[in-house]
Amino acid sequence: MGKKKDKKAQKPVVYSSFDAGRSGRNTENWFTPSTGPNTGLRTSWKWLVDRHQNLADNDGLAKKAVGVIVNNWIGDGILSTPNRATKKYSNAHKDWARMPETDFYEQFNQYGQQSLGARTAVVRGAYLLRKRIRPELFEKYGVVPLQTQILEAEWLDTTKDNGTNIIFGQQFDSDGRLQGYWLRDQHPNESLLWRGVSLTSSFVPKDEIALIFDCLRPGQRMGLPFGTAAILTLRDMGDIRVAQQMKDKIAACFFGVTYGEDQYHANPGDSTEEVVGAKIFDQITPGTVEHLLPGRQFQAFTPPSAGDFPATQKVYARSVAAAYEITYEALTGDSSDANFSTFRGQWLEFHRRLAHLRWNVAIPLHCARVCSWHDELARMVGLLRGPAQWTHTPPRREMIDPTKEIPALIDAVAGGLMSLSEVQRSMGYVPDEVMAELTKDVERARGAGLLLTSDGASKQNAAPALQSPNQQEPPPP
Repeated sequence: MGKKKDKKAQKPVVYSSFDAGRSGRNTENWFTPSTGPNTGLRTSWKWLVDRHQNLADNDGLAKKAVGVIVNNWIGDGILSTPNRATKKYSNAHKDWARMPETDFYEQFNQYGQQSLGARTAVVRGAYLLRKRIRPELFEKYGVVPLQTQILEAEWLDTTKDNGTNIIFGQQFDSDGRLQGYWLRDQHPNESLLWRGVSLTSSFVPKDEIALIFDCLRPGQRMGLPFGTAAILTLRDMGDIRVAQQMKDKIAACFFGVTYGEDQYHANPGDSTEEVVGAKIFDQITPGTVEHLLPGRQFQAFTPPSAGDFPATQKVYARSVAAAYEITYEALTGDSSDANFSTFRGQWLEFHRRLAHLRWNVAIPLHCARVCSWHDELARMVGLLRGPAQWTHTPPRREMIDPTKEIPALIDAVAGGLMSLSEVQRSMGYVPDEVMAELTKDVERARGAGLLLTSDGASKQNAAPALQSPNQQEPPPP
């Protein structure tokens, strides 16, 4: 008879061909939960936001990182100009964008609101942009009656979440398309200051409000603070700095100890702490001279070395800069280890990050939405007849070496590699406005008898006149 087969046949063991996919010593205690784009974020988002906000308020490096991103991302503002619109409408929009009355809180103009929104997104992960209608703007100033309101993401009523069609206070239909937002009547953290205040929320359609953040995963419905990967490193760096400062304070407290017979002698039975003029000390202050009791000795404490503090901080600072996706030199101001080539390469990489934030976040989600609301209300008040097309111009890029970069741009335009309008937009200018100003400047210079370099026609006309009347051409050879 043949051998009986085991009822429980062992399945062949298949090992992963990737080291990181195996379970071993290198992956021991590595907790990697499998979560969707919102599940894990939903449970930890509040902690990440609060901790990063605390660092941005109290830690110098975190504050500088936020400033570097916002100042280069938005700068003095992203200009939005209507194409093929009437001069009246273009001027009305320009006046509207520069007015602080267009802010719901009447603090910033539109460019200041862009900066505030970007800062909120960097520090807290996301922000809300809400449309408000203010008829007084048209009645008093003759501009579109539109106000915009910047709100923190905490205004979303997350208590409405049910895990299916409402996520982070955002309601979706059965197909997963956004319908609107459940918005609180006030900031929940502000209402905690007052007892007896009940929090209520109302539904706001998606056409009247927008949630703006840098989406990192498909289906993600809330943004992460930009420095999430650096939160623990920044906290450890802060602890090390505090310890180093305390060590320096102790080292600076150089003090002397006197030996000899004290003028007051202790009686039998008296405690040494009760002896007048011979108080035991337990604190060290700069310039202290302490008196010891006869027979007592004191040994000065030498603080232990904390290692190479500057080198440690530099390594941590590079890690923080990488987490924020900015350059180490911009974060710390330390360019001692960088030459021109490395600095320029890192700066160009940083500007690619800025291009993503501008053209994939700020312009389509903030600027385009504001322009759409502006057109809608402009048609209602008669300032615009049909839909307008808009051109968005980011802030200019500061040149590293203008003496080399400007001639290169001129050669690129002359060689047909770039258009003049493209160059002007890259420097933060609106081409139509620049051309109109140049036309006026050239005409004014001609009237004053001046010759500008950009006036090619005057150059050709002035060439014969520049030749002396007594000067004769040399005879041909």
